[in-house]
Amino acid sequence: MPPRRAPGPAPPAAGAYVCVCIRDLFGEDVDPDVLTDKWRKVRRFFSAMLAEPTMNIFAGLDVRRVELLAHALMTGLPSSEWGYLLAELRGVVFLWQFLVLVRPQLDDSPLMARAVGELLYFCTTVDDEAMKLWDAKATADALQFQADWEVTNAGKYTEWLATHGIHPAETTIKGHPQSQARLVEQANEVRTGQAWPARPCLRPVIGDSSAAKANATRARSKRKGNESCTRPRKKVKTTKDKEKSWQEDDCRHAFPKQKLYAPGVMTFLCGCGYVAGFELLRETESPAHVVAALVQRFKVMPKVVYFDTACQAQRNALRRVPWLLHKTYTAWFIDRFHRVNHNCSPVFNADHYPTVSRGHDTSGAERQHSIKKKSKNSLSHMRQQRFIVRSRYMAAHNNIRLAQRRHFSKLAYDGNHGGRRKVAAEIQHRPVEPFFHEFIVSHCERLYCGCRDGMGEGGRVPGLVRKE
Repeated sequence: MPPRRAPGPAPPAAGAYVCVCIRDLFGEDVDPDVLTDKWRKVRRFFSAMLAEPTMNIFAGLDVRRVELLAHALMTGLPSSEWGYLLAELRGVVFLWQFLVLVRPQLDDSPLMARAVGELLYFCTTVDDEAMKLWDAKATADALQFQADWEVTNAGKYTEWLATHGIHPAETTIKGHPQSQARLVEQANEVRTGQAWPARPCLRPVIGDSSAAKANATRARSKRKGNESCTRPRKKVKTTKDKEKSWQEDDCRHAFPKQKLYAPGVMTFLCGCGYVAGFELLRETESPAHVVAALVQRFKVMPKVVYFDTACQAQRNALRRVPWLLHKTYTAWFIDRFHRVNHNCSPVFNADHYPTVSRGHDTSGAERQHSIKKKSKNSLSHMRQQRFIVRSRYMAAHNNIRLAQRRHFSKLAYDGNHGGRRKVAAEIQHRPVEPFFHEFIVSHCERLYCGCRDGMGEGGRVPGLVRKE
């Protein structure tokens, strides 16, 4: 199954098409519906392994076992000797389905087995090769940022801010002495428009010169068009549409060109549904903002990131901070709500990676936005201070309600059901306040109250854990 190139002594130039021809793989005496399903699995395999991108295909797998499978295929070993390795590949559905489907054909065709093995081995080494290319072609500013902030902590960033004349915000709000640090942190959230209660800032905001240059070019062309003529021009209908380039991104969203009030808010949630933080946007949302926020708050990138344009976000991160991705081999998935509108590689489909995406709430951020739509009329007219405070209350209520649901569901599952089916408890009728004071905090914030002093070390209730 090696690629067939056009005849001629010279290899195809960069950007040329490479055709892969597979004939008589399953025969023609198969049921048409079954045959269609088989070829769908083959096309999905080649779309992920040969189309752009090929980065981090084996997310969540033991790459060493994949290399063993690749060497077994390249050396022509029968499937009876490497079949046990297929169990490791169940974490990547499109790859496992293809190998199980064509296993008899791989035994019959050594050339096909060798081609598939070489393709697997190439995908196991492409991440290291990409990192070498980035080191060779990165700009001086990008390399300097890596040298300064690859190893970091909250104290280092605070010292860096002090050298630039930026000190912690001052607040006039009075509270209990034990809560004074949190009051200062809330004042910083109001000042910066970024609320991450459990994650301090670790790095400066990274810039994106390429995106800034493209935005400036679009702005100049828009101003030029507005200044040339204010009369509406009649649109000329052409009979021939512009041919779409094969390199053009099919998944790029049409972001709005005009904005009213604030462009919006970007919410970050854990896979379980807890709101980890949110940021008030200064301009229209883009994948660059997501990458910059993750770089600023995480020592190493999360293992899994869900985003409505994860395909673009991964390319942006690979271009700007591949050294941060290379430490964790981050998997970028499109949430299931937006996946139907994308034509990109199956690598971005969370359903093909059950090992790392099982049990994750991929559309939790979309649900948070739908909840905030009820308060859209009031939030859109707020200034930054009121917006941050109001959004902080909404995020805290979401986290408390989620903790309450998990608590009562655990009690329902742990109890004696007498042989009846276990059903999660309904909590919508339960008030939030008693659960909050009983299981999350057991003190008040009054300045002259001794209830907190009487708690002692044993009376503390674990809350948010400060992470770096």
